[in-house]
Amino acid sequence: MIGLGEFARRLAALDLDAVQREALAHARERLADAVRARLATPPGGPHTAPWMRNGALYDSIAGESDARRVVVGSTSAVARYQELGTRFDPPRPFLAPAAAALAPEIAADIAARLAQAIAELP
Repeated sequence: MIGLGEFARRLAALDLDAVQREALAHARERLADAVRARLATPPGGPHTAPWMRNGALYDSIAGESDARRVVVGSTSAVARYQELGTRFDPPRPFLAPAAAALAPEIAADIAARLAQAIAELP
């Protein structure tokens, strides 16, 4: 068994930024996939999600991450109208529900990856 001082020295040598960056990159991909899955409703389906007409909104989903945050969104102007609605069309959110549904799993995965990195300290 090692002492607290030795453990602190080993922990200080751990590159937490790299572990977090990897964990958040994985979270980014999972979230982007979940958002895309919510955009796969065929025309004529329920009006609670955007219908996939030509795949442009689906293809516009992208994300970025670093060691501190994940951002997943769309480069399409249509995304805002679908997510929030307009004067004429009700909201058909797909970004926020995907994030809310995955948040507990993503948090648990990040915690597990950090715990694993600490457990593997020499």
